[in-house]
Amino acid sequence: MDSVINAWREKLLAHERESSALRGGEGHGHGAHGHGDHAHGHGGHVPGGHGGFTYSNRPQDPYRTDDSVLNALYAALPPDATVLDVGGGAGRYALPLATRARHVTVVEPSEDSVEQLQSRAAEAGIGNITVINEAWEEAEAPSADIVLCSLVLHHVADAAPFVTRMQEHATGRVVVVEMMETPGALEIPFYERVHGSAPTPLPGLPDVLNLLWAMDIYPDVAMLSEETAVLDTDRADAMEQLRRRLGVEEGSEAEDRLRAAADELLNETPEGFTVKGVRPRRTAIVSWRPSVSEA
Repeated sequence: MDSVINAWREKLLAHERESSALRGGEGHGHGAHGHGDHAHGHGGHVPGGHGGFTYSNRPQDPYRTDDSVLNALYAALPPDATVLDVGGGAGRYALPLATRARHVTVVEPSEDSVEQLQSRAAEAGIGNITVINEAWEEAEAPSADIVLCSLVLHHVADAAPFVTRMQEHATGRVVVVEMMETPGALEIPFYERVHGSAPTPLPGLPDVLNLLWAMDIYPDVAMLSEETAVLDTDRADAMEQLRRRLGVEEGSEAEDRLRAAADELLNETPEGFTVKGVRPRRTAIVSWRPSVSEA
């Protein structure tokens, strides 16, 4: 168990060192977990990633019916359920879940994300959400039928106690949403061309499963249909994201390399700009009933 947990932590710390170097040594705070609206749409952190509004965390209709992850989460909801969304960001899943659950509690450390969530909830007329603006490790949160953690765990260096705490709060099931490859996969080809080396990737689904197995957790895994991995629908916005996330200054030689890479790698499709060589996105719903809740 220790070897798996240590390997996970070393991967996170190596990723953070590389990200910090791109920001000129400025700390980013991923040791616990820094996450905005997360990847699937929840923000999507990448090598050198900074905060900010991106294609992946634009507001979405809380009553949408075409979201495969959301539909899988609906299927996991028992009648009159309560949900605890750990690192729920600006409410990508919390808001629609609140339209079907009795109550949703969101634990989210980012003040910006909390403001967005509260604003979106007010606009949609959704009132059965409680927001706790704290890190999960310190938050005093209620137990819930479903404890959800969507595209957050791969940011957490001390993942084992993070998962244990989720289990302690689940009266029904723990549900983790994770991708085969973390959202930064879209930016890795550009990173290699701009900086001359491959970055340390954040953990993906195989790493998450290895971690859970090391903790004697043997979850159910449901793979969802693959989706086209889109960087953005606008080329200028895509380039701005890449500049920010890869630590590239305008007018620099690094930007020249980035532009050359974009000419080679960006592919315009009806869905938006994809990246040559990046495989379609595969997401999994990983869930289990903690033994403590079976007694």
